[in-house]
Order: sequence, then structure tokens, then C-alpha cells
Amino acid sequence: MAAHPAAADAGAGALAAGGSAVDAAVATAFALCVVDPANCGVGGYGGFLTYAPPAGAPVAVDFNTWVPERLDPRDFRLPGETSEFVDGGPSVAPPAVVAGLLAAHERFGRLPLAEVAGPAIRVAADGFTVGGDLARALVEHWERTGGGEPRFASIFYPQGRPPEAGSILAQPDLAGTLETIAARGAAAFSAGPIVEAVCEAVQADAGFLTSADFRTAVAVAPAGSVAFESAVVSGPSRETSGAGVLFAALEGVAPERLGANRDAAYVAEISRALGAAWQERTDAARAALQARHTSSFCTADADGGLVALTFTHGSLLFGSGLVAPGTGVVLNAGANLFATTTGGPLAVTNMCPVVLEQDDGTRHALGGTGGPRIPGILLTAVVDVVHYESTLGAAFAAPHLSVRPLAGTLEAEPELLEVAGGGQPLGSGDFGPASGITRTADELLPAIDPRFDSGVAFAS
Repeated sequence: MAAHPAAADAGAGALAAGGSAVDAAVATAFALCVVDPANCGVGGYGGFLTYAPPAGAPVAVDFNTWVPERLDPRDFRLPGETSEFVDGGPSVAPPAVVAGLLAAHERFGRLPLAEVAGPAIRVAADGFTVGGDLARALVEHWERTGGGEPRFASIFYPQGRPPEAGSILAQPDLAGTLETIAARGAAAFSAGPIVEAVCEAVQADAGFLTSADFRTAVAVAPAGSVAFESAVVSGPSRETSGAGVLFAALEGVAPERLGANRDAAYVAEISRALGAAWQERTDAARAALQARHTSSFCTADADGGLVALTFTHGSLLFGSGLVAPGTGVVLNAGANLFATTTGGPLAVTNMCPVVLEQDDGTRHALGGTGGPRIPGILLTAVVDVVHYESTLGAAFAAPHLSVRPLAGTLEAEPELLEVAGGGQPLGSGDFGPASGITRTADELLPAIDPRFDSGVAFAS
């Protein structure tokens, strides 16, 4: 299940061909790079994948970006401070999406890469129908940039204006890039013409990337985990992902204080635990405030495998707004997310795809979007499912809340603010869509956020 039906169909096709949940996830992700270019792409900043295999402990694939050699974030701003490094060449961090997807595929995939990438190549070459979300994002980008840089405009504004929902958008140069990736694998994004084109676009716009920055920095390791009541939540590294907040908040929730679901006691306890978790992450909270515009989805296979994956362009729709010449690759805006942490300068995000396993064997893959509100969405989902025995779908449908990093202010949809007696009101769109899959002994159940459009597909 994903943000666009074409991407969900790509994943289902991989499953129908005998692929694993990871094959389906990689196929879905490459297709999203075509049909959801506002939020993700092969030139993207990076992300995280959590894989629960049919047997054994969950694994995390960390393809978070890294600091370019020519850039020391301490030289130009405080962690997460909005600055001239928000968009354009200076905002581009080393693209890590391709390396991450291919590392996961090499380790856990079963199908040939060309077969997994095939649907994305076809959609890029033949075109797809622009939906309402993409049409609105293109209008927003048009208004913010005055029409975008020329290579971007030639792809996304071919008639000299933002396309309307229902029009067809083809990306032949991107199809060629995807074909190169399918043929050469990770080498296509570590050296050669694509890398040279990326560096040309970035350096021409006063950016920092050089070919030396295109090293593979993907970590595949046992997932981190935290217990909550009778369940275990597994996900990516606490240090650089939203798991740092989610796990700390779960450790801090006192179940005896929760009251009834979504009542005043619930709101008070969840917001207290979430606020305390953000305080533990003070050195990264400013960067976390900037991180938004992500794409998240989940996959499952017939053998019992589950995947939750979240990846992003960075802090702005369409990332930096730059396109590498001749490639169709939209480049990320990840440099604004660098923060100086105890581990040194790192890219810090809120992305947090996780797997939840209950003591009766029921497992859930779940993830969300919405920048610094992702941990709150997932925290309430886990608490609802485990403590209140809610379904995952009902948890996503319930009113959302979050806590503003640093300020500690409650942010919530109106129903919860009325219960809480105050706070910052937010609309449903401010939280971003969540999605998940529940696997019981007998069935797979998709869980979608009813506030948003999405695509769900099953392999027959």
C-alpha cells in the first residue's frame, strides 16, 4: 500500500512474480520516485526500511544521508536553523535512496533487479495520470519559485504552467536513469555519467557535492527495539531517526494514567511522554522541525515477511528544485537537516517505519509522514493497538495529536483540543498520511488513513 495506485500495483506485481516483501517494497519505492516526485525520488535524501522476516528478528536498513566532505554544518548555522541552505545547490546532500533500496534488495530480495524496477521504468516512459495531491504540490512549487529552474520546468511544466489533475505526465529522462540503475545496480549512482550530472547541477548553483561524496553509507543491522506492555516495537536507529522520540515516549508512558481512549487523561499522558521524549533529543530537535515531505508505505508477502519504509526529498516539496541534466533526477534538500549531535555532524530526521509484534503473534508494519508529527502519529497508534486493543485502521482514523519540539506545545486536531482544554489547532492535512498492514494468523489487513488518498493492491 502506498501514496499512489501505480506504486501499489508495482509492489503487487513483484509479489505475484514470487518476490519477497522487500522486492515489493523496492518496486513500490522506485515507482513512487516517478509518481510522487514532490516527496521522494532517486535523487532523494534517504530513509529507513524496517524488515520483519518470516522468521527471526527484525532488521533495519539505514540509508540516511551523510555530510559532504566540503561542508561542515557548524560553519554556517545552528542545528536545524532555517537559512540559505534550505533549497538550491547548497541544500543538496549526497543522494542515498538508490544505495539504500539496492542494499535491501541485494540482501533480502528474490527477483532480478530489472524485474523489480520494470514498473517504474514503464510508468516514467509512458506517463501517469496526475492526481490532486501532485497537482497541488506543483502549483505550490510554481508559486514559491516563480516557475522553477529551467530543467525542472521542462519536465513538470511542459505547457508553461502547472498541469491540472487528470493530465498525463511522462518523464523519459528519468526512465533512462532507472534503466541504467536496473542494468548497473548501485554502481550507477556511485560513479559515472549520473554522478557527474548531479555534481554539475549542484556545483553550478553554489552547492558542495563532489564525486567523492558518492560513497555507499548504508547500514544493514538488527533493528532497535522497545517494549510497551506486552508488545515489542522495532525500528531504525534512535540517534538519527524518529525512533529516538518514539521509543523514548513509549518508555515514558505510564499505562495506568491513560484513562479512556482519547479522553483528557489520555491526551495529558501521551503529550507528557512525547514532550519529555523531545526534550531528550534537544540537540536534534531544531533539525527535526525542518524535516517534512516524505513518502511512507508498507508491504507484506505470503511467507510472513513485513516491511515498513519511509524516505524523503528533505525539507521542501520537490527537494532542492534542481534537476541533474539529462537524467530527470530531482535532487534533495537534505543539508538543512544536518545537526551537530553527540556522534558528530549527522543528518537527523523524524522518519520512523516500525514493526509492532504482540504477544499473541499478531504483527503490524506501520509508518507515517508529516515531519515532526510522525512520532506522535505512531505513538498513539501503538498505544491504541496494544493498550486499548484497537485495530490499526481505527487508530489511524482517530484524532491525531503531537507536541511541538522545543516549545512543548500540544498540537492536535480540534476534537482533542476541546478535550485537553487548549493547545495549537491543526487540520488533518498537517499530520500527513499514515499507513500500515496487520498480519494475524489468518489474514492480512490494510490500515489506511481515511484523511488521504492512497493505493492498496493485493497479489493474486
